[in-house]
Amino acid sequence: MGRHKKEIVIDNILDRRKSGYYSTPKIVADFISYEMLKLNPFGKNVLDPCVGKEELLDTFYNNNKVIYSFDIIDFGNHKKSIFRNEDFIEYYNNLKTPLLFSNNQDKINYDYIIANPPYNCHEVDYIKNNKKYLLEIFSEIGVSNLYSMFLYAIIDIAKEGTLIGIITLDSFLTSYAHKTLREKILTTCSIHHLILCPTDLFLDQNADVRTCIIILQKGKKYQKEILTMNRSDNKKDFYQKLINKEFIEVDINDFVLTNERDNREIIIDVPKDIINLFHFDRLGELFSCLTGISTGDDKKYISKEKNDTFIFPFYKNPGTRRFYTEPDGFLHKDFIKLGEKISNFIVRNKNFLFKEGITCSSMGVSFGACYLPPNSTFGVNANIICDNEDIWWLLAYLNSRLVTYFVRGILIRSNMITSGYVSRIPLLPFNEDVKNKLSQISKFAYNNKIKNDKLLESISEIDLIIFNWLNLSDNIIKHINDFCSNLIKRT
Repeated sequence: MGRHKKEIVIDNILDRRKSGYYSTPKIVADFISYEMLKLNPFGKNVLDPCVGKEELLDTFYNNNKVIYSFDIIDFGNHKKSIFRNEDFIEYYNNLKTPLLFSNNQDKINYDYIIANPPYNCHEVDYIKNNKKYLLEIFSEIGVSNLYSMFLYAIIDIAKEGTLIGIITLDSFLTSYAHKTLREKILTTCSIHHLILCPTDLFLDQNADVRTCIIILQKGKKYQKEILTMNRSDNKKDFYQKLINKEFIEVDINDFVLTNERDNREIIIDVPKDIINLFHFDRLGELFSCLTGISTGDDKKYISKEKNDTFIFPFYKNPGTRRFYTEPDGFLHKDFIKLGEKISNFIVRNKNFLFKEGITCSSMGVSFGACYLPPNSTFGVNANIICDNEDIWWLLAYLNSRLVTYFVRGILIRSNMITSGYVSRIPLLPFNEDVKNKLSQISKFAYNNKIKNDKLLESISEIDLIIFNWLNLSDNIIKHINDFCSNLIKRT
């Protein structure tokens, strides 16, 4: 979630950062519950395990369903549900005890489970203070985020046929940390809807956060076409699309990256011709794609200026820069010895230091790559070490809009791009003519240190060469360009 001021007051009593509570917009709540009732109008019992102020329950209440709810905070508003002021995760842990679980089957006979789980990540005190306890409960998926624990627990307690409607963070769609959670979803549930929400959906609550709506049904036999929707630019457009039901129907086989080299990433609105490119070799299979040095204290061991003590150019994140970048600083001359003495000063891949190659961005939404000169050092961002004859065409390719789409539209939607993701970029088998053309553009861009409009011109030249070589349709090219033109709102 966005890095806003830590203390955010709700009704003068509650800090959102500590509680994870964000009110669900009514149109979203009504959509989720209506779609669940449409899939099964005859169910009786509803559960909301993090009920807040009962925003998700209107439709169920108006349809005379019996509603049960949990929350660790009592907002004093229980008109629609039978409320328990209790920690749902603790409740789930009690159910996991084999004897208790078998004895409680009659008590968890929910036909619908609906939730907007708390969004807090690893910062939250609850996880820090209860990590050992939580790891025992969620050993299969880890404890990186509260929402993932809630989602896992909800799926686990659901009976066959239970409908599950969730609005939550969308990092579970692609992040490697949530691979096991994806497997849980894909192997135990049918997926009816997967809708990406606009980044401003919770902005009026000071949350700049990427969320999605997912409607599941416990059991695999209910699987039909999945109704998906890509991210809208803003919530006004999003609401209109929900009302008009502007969904794309997708077969489950086109919904997931199934190649053994991938991690079952869930993909939304990706053309089949682009998905097919993931059958090519990957970058890390032909070139060394790796990380380097983490000092544990950059202010102490990296200087902005070169001097007698700080002598080695250090590259750690080109960010929005392409082709050419100055070093981010200069590393201490005794870094090898420091790495041997200081526990959190880690020098990885020593054999590849000082070799030329390509250094890639690590943080931020945009993805870019710059030339890594020889006799340099590099940080924990992705770095590609290769022969000079391959550097320049590969540098052009990595700065193409196609690769930006690979990385941001398919492989990873969060803000950190590690070497593991970069190593899985499909490496297209360009012929020598194409490589030579790409290399010329890269060398020109690097030697002239181009930026701004000139940079966009060079990238457009690269795109034209690649799109023509792939013989992509105009619609697919437009799809890629539209995505890349507004990455922050589209990822």
